[in-house]
Amino acid sequence: MGKMNAVKIDVGKRTAVVQTAAHRVDLNNVLLPHGLMFPAGHCPSVGIGGFLLQGGFGWNSRAWGVACESVLAIDVVNAEGELIHADNKQNSDYYWAARGAGCGYFAIATHFYLELKPLPKGIMSSRYILPIECLDELFLTLEQTAHKFPRSLEVGCFIGRDQDGFKEPTIAFYGDALAESEDEARYGFQLLDDLPVVKKAHHSTTFVPCTLADMLKRFDDLLDNAGLRYEANNFWTDAPMKHLLPNVHNIVNNLPPAPSHLYLFWWYPDHKPSDMAFSMQSNVWMSLYAIGQDPSKDEANHKYVIDSIKAMDPYSKGTQLADENLFGHPARFMQPKNFERLEKMRNKHDPRGRFFGHPRIPPEFEEIKAKLNYQEGSKMKAARL
Repeated sequence: MGKMNAVKIDVGKRTAVVQTAAHRVDLNNVLLPHGLMFPAGHCPSVGIGGFLLQGGFGWNSRAWGVACESVLAIDVVNAEGELIHADNKQNSDYYWAARGAGCGYFAIATHFYLELKPLPKGIMSSRYILPIECLDELFLTLEQTAHKFPRSLEVGCFIGRDQDGFKEPTIAFYGDALAESEDEARYGFQLLDDLPVVKKAHHSTTFVPCTLADMLKRFDDLLDNAGLRYEANNFWTDAPMKHLLPNVHNIVNNLPPAPSHLYLFWWYPDHKPSDMAFSMQSNVWMSLYAIGQDPSKDEANHKYVIDSIKAMDPYSKGTQLADENLFGHPARFMQPKNFERLEKMRNKHDPRGRFFGHPRIPPEFEEIKAKLNYQEGSKMKAARL
């Protein structure tokens, strides 16, 4: 499916039809000359299809919602080999499930029909490289202030080695704004710059006007590690930072060499998601990546990311599909009622099981599947009698 990367836009209607294997660069190259954008993903090597099926935390998603909320319709091949169109009025089960089912989707998506956004006018960045000794102060401070940030301001941090010339672990604390105006962007960045902890930065670049292309290039350079070996795991949490910090320090103390890193994103949702399979979000998202080239390190890296995030289970709301590790650490990836609805749709539209579901699921989801299978078996038995 790698050749299915076509992008077709309607500038007047601000819509696009995008094939599954298109990448962010394919979409941006068409949209930017028209002053349009879409909340596509940060990582350059992720295709649009996988990104949207799992929800899609894209550019300016704090303001616009997760990317799949801007999906108007889809084309899919179902379990019977039929090409069908689905939206909220026709074949609506396929539309509901495509927005959040991730790798457990029961069809093959071929086209996404997208609602586009006007390119924001106030695009700016700030970035601070903090010593690791500032970790507690930074996290505890953000716990008190992150809810005040404008929705157009994305705030996160990368903790890793070999950042900006520093061999020891540092915190790359950043803010990116895609605001309606430069004044709005500056207001958000001033909130960051007023935090006492940023005065302890090794160095900083603040209130920097830029283009969307500049932002994308920075993340391309940071996250394009194609060909390397990845182990990842993540969790959502609302827990007080004081409970998380001991495990965060343990993660940092045992962090593998660069480009391995721990990433935190201060999401702070302001609305319930639309009626769709996606239903997992919380105030803070934490994701751990062990990245390298040596196959002999795979087992150790796998154990490191699994054990590190599993230690956070008492404080976890669940995991986010895309950077999950369901094989090693099956965790809740949507609300249980959504999973039950998804499995009922799967039983209805793919009764022969032609499509794989999620590779592993947590015990509470196993119980849901067992209940549904029992009910289905009872119906078939009654029908035979």
